[in-house]
Amino acid sequence: MAAKTGLAVLNVLATLVGVGLMIPGLIPEKDEHEPVVRIAAGLSSDESDTTSGNQPGVALYDIMGRKVGSVGGKKDRIKDGSFIDIKVPFAKGVGTKPAEYISVANGGDDALCIAYIAITQPDGTKKAWYGDIAKACGADWYHSLLKTGDDDYQPSCIWIDRDRSNGLRFQGLGLHFNDFAATEERATQLNENRDLMCNAAPRFRMYENFGDKDHIPFFNPPLDLEAKTLTDGDPGAVMDKSRWHLPEEGPHVNKALIDQEPSHKKLRRQSHATAVFGEASSSSVVIISTSPNHSAKELCESETSRGFDFVSSTENLFCDMESKKLWPVCDTTTTSACFDMISSTMKPGKGLRGRDSRSGQIPPAKQYAKTVHWG
Repeated sequence: MAAKTGLAVLNVLATLVGVGLMIPGLIPEKDEHEPVVRIAAGLSSDESDTTSGNQPGVALYDIMGRKVGSVGGKKDRIKDGSFIDIKVPFAKGVGTKPAEYISVANGGDDALCIAYIAITQPDGTKKAWYGDIAKACGADWYHSLLKTGDDDYQPSCIWIDRDRSNGLRFQGLGLHFNDFAATEERATQLNENRDLMCNAAPRFRMYENFGDKDHIPFFNPPLDLEAKTLTDGDPGAVMDKSRWHLPEEGPHVNKALIDQEPSHKKLRRQSHATAVFGEASSSSVVIISTSPNHSAKELCESETSRGFDFVSSTENLFCDMESKKLWPVCDTTTTSACFDMISSTMKPGKGLRGRDSRSGQIPPAKQYAKTVHWG
């Protein structure tokens, strides 16, 4: 699969998860008594866990926005490239209503990059959602090593961070699982009208100020989806804010969540100063990937990518994530002002004071504590 390079060319069908196409072990096992939610971290499988994050808080809601159950966040860590299954006990007095909406909020100050969220209901119903949807809608993102299907699809992961440090903007997210079914017609509709995917708060939204007890918006009355195609029968109803509801009152009802701008409209100029992800600074680790799904060019050209310096061996390009500048990888024809994959350093240029004779720029001084290889 070719690397995706932004909102305009997102392969929506690939990002709408057909759980039958996912590797079976990636969907949580059924529990007969309560829903099980899987949160998958999307970065490397390196044992140092430098990019792992805290276990998020999860809340589930039924079709009418009534809370089905919730589990608070913890400072326990989800290891890189791994996942955690969270059993969500049904709240007292709600019975066993199926969950349709979910909110996820970071449980600690260590940022977590989520590749996918999956749920298995007590009746065996399974649903899943890829981080690529959030990426396309303007969330902070990074490449992921995780493979989720027979076609070796590698979804991007999206960052949530409670203290919103390091230029990361969002503390949590809310989404309506039922609205992201994998059909050709659904993909076409979302490609032709991205507002339906990114600008309807009950369907999906990233939140800057959000706790694991905060209620998320829901559609009231519920949307009518076409039975066979699972498309919106009335797209206007999706964007009708009079149908976006929160409970009338309560200690965790924040009416501002209805009016908060979508994530792609809240993008502000970020400095590219050294950031810290998990236990490692963004300048102490470089990732070298051989996957054709991973584009250094895409990372550098994206305003919303966040994470470690990155090398794509298929593109022969190095992305300096601090400056968002691309440099070539050294080879037999390019021997200066390039990234040396053997030493994991930048070679100086041949111009005055080590400038690149082609661009006139000074290559950045790079020295990493760790080089991580993604195969």
